[in-house]
Amino acid sequence: MKRNRNKLRKSMLMAAPVAALLLAGNAFAMGMPFHGIAAGLGVGTEGIGVQGTTAIIPKILNLNVGFDYLHLSRSFHTSNVNYNAGVNLQGEPITVSWFPFQGNFNVTAGVFINENRFNVTGTPTGGTYTFNGHTYTASQVGSLTGKTHFNGAAPYVGIGWGDPMDGGRLTFTANVGAIYEGAPNVSLTATGAAANPLLASDVQAEQNSLNNKVSGYQWWPVMGVGLMYRFG
Repeated sequence: MKRNRNKLRKSMLMAAPVAALLLAGNAFAMGMPFHGIAAGLGVGTEGIGVQGTTAIIPKILNLNVGFDYLHLSRSFHTSNVNYNAGVNLQGEPITVSWFPFQGNFNVTAGVFINENRFNVTGTPTGGTYTFNGHTYTASQVGSLTGKTHFNGAAPYVGIGWGDPMDGGRLTFTANVGAIYEGAPNVSLTATGAAANPLLASDVQAEQNSLNNKVSGYQWWPVMGVGLMYRFG
Protein backbone atom coordinates (compact mmCIF):
# COMPACT_ATOMS: atom_id res chain seq x y z
CA MET A 1 0.00 0.00 0.00
CA LYS A 2 2.79 2.44 0.93
CA ARG A 3 4.61 1.62 -2.32
CA ASN A 4 1.44 2.31 -4.31
CA ARG A 5 1.02 5.65 -2.55
CA ASN A 6 4.62 6.58 -3.38
CA LYS A 7 4.11 5.64 -7.04
CA LEU A 8 0.92 7.72 -7.17
CA ARG A 9 2.72 10.67 -5.55
CA LYS A 10 5.58 10.49 -8.07
CA SER A 11 3.10 10.30 -10.96
CA MET A 12 1.29 13.37 -9.66
CA LEU A 13 4.55 15.27 -9.25
CA MET A 14 5.66 14.38 -12.77
CA ALA A 15 2.32 15.62 -14.16
CA ALA A 16 2.54 18.87 -12.20
CA PRO A 17 4.73 20.81 -14.71
CA VAL A 18 2.38 20.10 -17.61
CA ALA A 19 -0.65 20.94 -15.48
CA ALA A 20 0.96 24.18 -14.35
CA LEU A 21 1.68 25.23 -17.90
CA LEU A 22 -1.83 24.37 -19.05
CA LEU A 23 -3.07 26.67 -16.31
CA ALA A 24 -0.60 29.29 -17.56
CA GLY A 25 -2.08 28.90 -21.04
CA ASN A 26 -5.58 29.48 -19.66
CA ALA A 27 -4.28 32.49 -17.74
CA PHE A 28 -2.83 33.89 -20.96
CA ALA A 29 -6.19 33.41 -22.65
CA MET A 30 -7.72 35.53 -19.88
CA GLY A 31 -5.21 38.31 -20.46
CA MET A 32 -2.42 37.41 -18.01
CA PRO A 33 1.21 37.78 -19.23
CA PHE A 34 2.09 34.25 -20.42
CA HIS A 35 2.96 33.44 -24.03
CA GLY A 36 2.78 29.86 -25.25
CA ILE A 37 3.60 26.49 -23.73
CA ALA A 38 6.43 23.97 -24.23
CA ALA A 39 7.05 20.66 -22.49
CA GLY A 40 9.71 17.99 -22.73
CA LEU A 41 12.04 15.44 -21.20
CA GLY A 42 15.60 15.76 -19.91
CA VAL A 43 18.42 13.82 -18.31
CA GLY A 44 21.33 14.98 -16.16
CA THR A 45 22.94 14.91 -12.75
CA GLU A 46 19.53 15.46 -11.12
CA GLY A 47 18.19 12.35 -12.85
CA ILE A 48 15.50 11.89 -15.45
CA GLY A 49 12.94 14.65 -15.52
CA VAL A 50 10.08 16.44 -17.18
CA GLN A 51 9.91 20.19 -17.68
CA GLY A 52 7.39 22.76 -18.80
CA THR A 53 8.15 26.27 -20.03
CA THR A 54 6.17 29.38 -20.86
CA ALA A 55 7.36 32.82 -21.98
CA ILE A 56 6.77 35.74 -19.64
CA ILE A 57 8.46 38.16 -22.08
CA PRO A 58 9.02 36.46 -25.47
CA LYS A 59 12.73 36.03 -26.36
CA ILE A 60 13.76 37.60 -23.05
CA LEU A 61 12.25 35.83 -20.01
CA ASN A 62 10.86 32.29 -19.56
CA LEU A 63 9.28 30.58 -16.58
CA ASN A 64 10.23 26.90 -16.08
CA VAL A 65 8.78 24.24 -13.78
CA GLY A 66 9.76 20.57 -13.62
CA PHE A 67 10.27 17.31 -11.78
CA ASP A 68 13.51 15.27 -11.56
CA TYR A 69 14.18 11.86 -10.00
CA LEU A 70 17.15 9.47 -9.69
CA HIS A 71 18.04 6.58 -7.38
CA LEU A 72 21.70 5.73 -6.72
CA SER A 73 23.68 3.41 -4.43
CA ARG A 74 26.99 4.33 -2.83
CA SER A 75 29.35 2.79 -0.27
CA PHE A 76 31.79 4.53 2.09
CA HIS A 77 33.37 3.90 5.48
CA THR A 78 34.51 5.66 8.63
CA SER A 79 36.44 4.11 11.55
CA ASN A 80 35.87 0.40 10.91
CA VAL A 81 32.22 0.71 9.88
CA ASN A 82 31.11 0.13 6.30
CA TYR A 83 28.12 2.15 5.13
CA ASN A 84 25.85 1.36 2.21
CA ALA A 85 23.78 4.33 1.13
CA GLY A 86 20.64 4.47 -0.96
CA VAL A 87 20.50 7.91 -2.55
CA ASN A 88 17.16 9.29 -3.73
CA LEU A 89 17.56 12.48 -5.74
CA GLN A 90 14.22 14.19 -6.21
CA GLY A 91 13.42 17.81 -6.85
CA GLU A 92 10.89 20.15 -8.39
CA PRO A 93 12.73 23.10 -9.98
CA ILE A 94 10.98 26.43 -10.37
CA THR A 95 13.26 28.76 -12.32
CA VAL A 96 13.34 31.80 -14.58
CA SER A 97 15.57 31.96 -17.68
CA TRP A 98 16.84 35.30 -18.94
CA PHE A 99 18.04 35.58 -22.56
CA PRO A 100 20.29 38.68 -22.49
CA PHE A 101 21.02 38.57 -26.23
CA GLN A 102 17.56 37.38 -27.31
CA GLY A 103 19.14 34.20 -28.67
CA ASN A 104 19.78 30.71 -27.30
CA PHE A 105 22.15 31.61 -24.46
CA ASN A 106 20.43 32.11 -21.11
CA VAL A 107 21.12 32.74 -17.45
CA THR A 108 18.80 30.75 -15.20
CA ALA A 109 18.07 31.13 -11.50
CA GLY A 110 15.42 29.92 -9.10
CA VAL A 111 14.75 27.32 -6.45
CA PHE A 112 14.55 23.52 -6.26
CA ILE A 113 11.93 22.08 -3.95
CA ASN A 114 14.55 19.72 -2.60
CA GLU A 115 13.55 16.20 -1.56
CA ASN A 116 16.99 14.60 -1.82
CA ARG A 117 17.49 11.86 0.80
CA PHE A 118 20.26 9.43 1.76
CA ASN A 119 19.35 6.30 3.75
CA VAL A 120 22.38 4.43 5.12
CA THR A 121 22.93 1.04 6.72
CA GLY A 122 26.11 0.29 8.67
CA THR A 123 27.83 -3.10 8.84
CA PRO A 124 30.89 -3.98 10.96
CA THR A 125 34.36 -4.75 9.65
CA GLY A 126 35.66 -8.03 11.10
CA GLY A 127 32.49 -8.59 13.14
CA THR A 128 32.87 -5.56 15.43
CA TYR A 129 32.13 -1.85 15.38
CA THR A 130 34.47 0.83 16.68
CA PHE A 131 32.85 4.11 17.70
CA ASN A 132 34.81 6.88 19.37
CA GLY A 133 37.65 4.48 20.18
CA HIS A 134 35.38 1.87 21.82
CA THR A 135 34.75 -1.55 20.29
CA TYR A 136 31.34 -3.25 20.28
CA THR A 137 30.08 -6.56 18.94
CA ALA A 138 27.43 -6.60 16.25
CA SER A 139 24.89 -7.98 18.76
CA GLN A 140 25.58 -5.11 21.18
CA VAL A 141 24.99 -2.48 18.48
CA GLY A 142 22.04 -4.19 16.80
CA SER A 143 20.95 -2.59 13.52
CA LEU A 144 22.77 0.61 12.58
CA THR A 145 20.86 2.92 10.27
CA GLY A 146 20.90 6.56 9.34
CA LYS A 147 19.09 9.21 7.36
CA THR A 148 20.41 12.34 5.71
CA HIS A 149 18.35 15.45 5.11
CA PHE A 150 19.09 18.63 3.17
CA ASN A 151 17.46 22.05 3.05
CA GLY A 152 13.91 21.79 1.74
CA ALA A 153 14.32 24.81 -0.56
CA ALA A 154 17.62 24.91 -2.48
CA PRO A 155 18.62 27.98 -4.54
CA TYR A 156 19.85 27.30 -8.09
CA VAL A 157 21.90 29.38 -10.52
CA GLY A 158 23.32 28.37 -13.87
CA ILE A 159 23.64 29.04 -17.58
CA GLY A 160 22.01 27.27 -20.48
CA TRP A 161 21.41 27.01 -24.21
CA GLY A 162 18.15 26.83 -26.09
CA ASP A 163 14.87 28.77 -26.03
CA PRO A 164 11.88 26.41 -26.38
CA MET A 165 9.60 29.41 -26.95
CA ASP A 166 11.50 30.65 -30.02
CA GLY A 167 12.31 28.97 -33.33
CA GLY A 168 11.02 25.56 -34.41
CA ARG A 169 8.65 23.26 -32.57
CA LEU A 170 11.45 21.03 -31.27
CA THR A 171 14.31 22.58 -29.29
CA PHE A 172 17.44 20.96 -27.89
CA THR A 173 18.38 22.42 -24.51
CA ALA A 174 21.47 22.18 -22.31
CA ASN A 175 22.27 23.60 -18.90
CA VAL A 176 25.02 23.69 -16.31
CA GLY A 177 24.91 25.16 -12.82
CA ALA A 178 24.73 24.32 -9.13
CA ILE A 179 22.20 23.84 -6.35
CA TYR A 180 23.02 25.01 -2.84
CA GLU A 181 21.55 22.34 -0.53
CA GLY A 182 23.31 23.32 2.67
CA ALA A 183 25.34 20.93 4.82
CA PRO A 184 23.82 17.43 5.00
CA ASN A 185 22.29 16.56 8.35
CA VAL A 186 22.98 12.92 9.25
CA SER A 187 20.85 11.23 11.92
CA LEU A 188 22.38 7.90 13.06
CA THR A 189 20.52 5.27 15.12
CA ALA A 190 21.65 2.00 16.74
CA THR A 191 18.95 -0.20 18.27
CA GLY A 192 21.28 -1.37 21.05
CA ALA A 193 21.97 2.17 22.22
CA ALA A 194 18.68 2.41 24.13
CA ALA A 195 20.00 0.04 26.83
CA ASN A 196 23.63 1.16 26.76
CA PRO A 197 24.39 4.82 27.66
CA LEU A 198 28.06 4.52 26.64
CA LEU A 199 27.09 3.12 23.24
CA ALA A 200 24.52 5.89 22.85
CA SER A 201 27.24 8.48 23.52
CA ASP A 202 29.63 6.80 21.09
CA VAL A 203 26.97 6.58 18.37
CA GLN A 204 26.42 10.32 18.83
CA ALA A 205 30.17 10.83 18.37
CA GLU A 206 30.03 8.68 15.22
CA GLN A 207 27.13 10.77 13.97
CA ASN A 208 29.18 13.93 14.52
CA SER A 209 32.07 12.31 12.64
CA LEU A 210 29.79 11.48 9.72
CA ASN A 211 28.45 15.03 9.64
CA ASN A 212 32.00 16.37 9.55
CA LYS A 213 32.84 13.92 6.77
CA VAL A 214 29.98 15.07 4.53
CA SER A 215 29.94 18.76 5.53
CA GLY A 216 31.68 19.73 2.29
CA TYR A 217 28.83 18.42 0.14
CA GLN A 218 26.77 21.60 0.28
CA TRP A 219 26.64 22.21 -3.47
CA TRP A 220 25.19 19.76 -5.97
CA PRO A 221 26.43 20.20 -9.57
CA VAL A 222 23.74 20.35 -12.22
CA MET A 223 24.41 19.38 -15.83
CA GLY A 224 21.73 18.23 -18.20
CA VAL A 225 20.31 18.08 -21.70
CA GLY A 226 16.73 17.94 -22.88
CA LEU A 227 14.33 18.02 -25.80
CA MET A 228 11.36 20.38 -25.65
CA TYR A 229 8.24 20.57 -27.83
CA ARG A 230 6.31 23.83 -28.22
CA PHE A 231 2.55 23.67 -28.51
CA GLY A 232 0.54 26.14 -30.52
